[in-house]
Amino acid sequence: MSCLVPFIVISHELSADGNQTDIESHIESHIESHIESIDTFYGTIPFKAMANDQSRLLASLLAHPAVNRLKHINQYGPIQMVDSQGSNNEPYSRYDHSLGVFYLLNRFGAPFPEQISGLLHDLPHSTFSHVSDYLFSDSSAGNPDYHDSQFTNFVDRHSITPILNRHHLSPETIHPKKNPSFTRLERPLPDLAADRLDYIVQGAARRKKLTSQQVDAILADLFFDPLSQHWYSKSLESARLTADASIELNRHIFVTAWGRVLYLWTADALKQLVRAGELHADDLFFTMGDDQVWQKIHQSTLPGVRTLAGQMLTAWHKVHEVTHPGANTITFKNVRCRIVDPRVATNHSGNNVTSWLRVSDIDPAFRDRYLTELKRCQLFYAEVEP
Repeated sequence: MSCLVPFIVISHELSADGNQTDIESHIESHIESHIESIDTFYGTIPFKAMANDQSRLLASLLAHPAVNRLKHINQYGPIQMVDSQGSNNEPYSRYDHSLGVFYLLNRFGAPFPEQISGLLHDLPHSTFSHVSDYLFSDSSAGNPDYHDSQFTNFVDRHSITPILNRHHLSPETIHPKKNPSFTRLERPLPDLAADRLDYIVQGAARRKKLTSQQVDAILADLFFDPLSQHWYSKSLESARLTADASIELNRHIFVTAWGRVLYLWTADALKQLVRAGELHADDLFFTMGDDQVWQKIHQSTLPGVRTLAGQMLTAWHKVHEVTHPGANTITFKNVRCRIVDPRVATNHSGNNVTSWLRVSDIDPAFRDRYLTELKRCQLFYAEVEP
């Protein structure tokens, strides 16, 4: 059975004739009875393999409207909604990504609070995902950390805190960025981490850049060393597949001239709609999905929004990356480069690594590709056709 369950509204007001904890516990039991497993891109996680308290918490979270809202938020934002000859419209939502991160953390032995952190880490994403990087920043690179800064606020606003509290957790104890021990979930670039690993591996597989056999091999060769607190691959080939996939995605999704300009135009349209009262901030962060807001943009009669809506639809073929600035160019500096240079274990006993090298240390050709892409992210220009 999949993790689709009947919609249940969980109220946190005290009942007149019952204890709220008992009532909510009963609701959790009812929800759990409808969920036997979690189906992810990589495979199924059966609840019977978990402690009862853990499966009940997961059941409650998977039934929660805030988590299900992520099904309607595209992983790549408006890029997936613009016709680019069918090369950017693969189905991949923030919900798919969140389940993928949870699977990886579960498979590779993360403590349960870290698994929950991975499941919920993208709750603060607005509609169109990283478009909100530009809603609250004038930088050409945006503010890619905005969502993380809102994590506690979102967990509270969505009434998830009481659910966590019943299981002896809190927004602080599962915060993705404020728990240094969550090293399976988060590591600085260019290292692997569960969040990064999923959006590279699942993302590349959905774009047919990795086969299912390659995905299986990458995961089979991967392990986490609890002593060094790092991810390693046993295989140079698997590590290189992952690294090359990250460059492919970075060049064609994460850091593209047309995609970044599309983000800017979309953010501008949203600001105008909010100022005119046609949208509210809560619509973007709490109530609406991408399709609903996309319709708002394209149905608006505001002259500025109508112009932007037309530009958004043509961004993929009217915006080009160029090497020098010109009359119709937009400059992008220091955009976050989401490429990895994984660690390859050269000597290890079990999961304990005694020596290692990065892919770039072993493969000069990859090192050149890696450094070229890093340099591109530091400065590039987007030329907009008239």
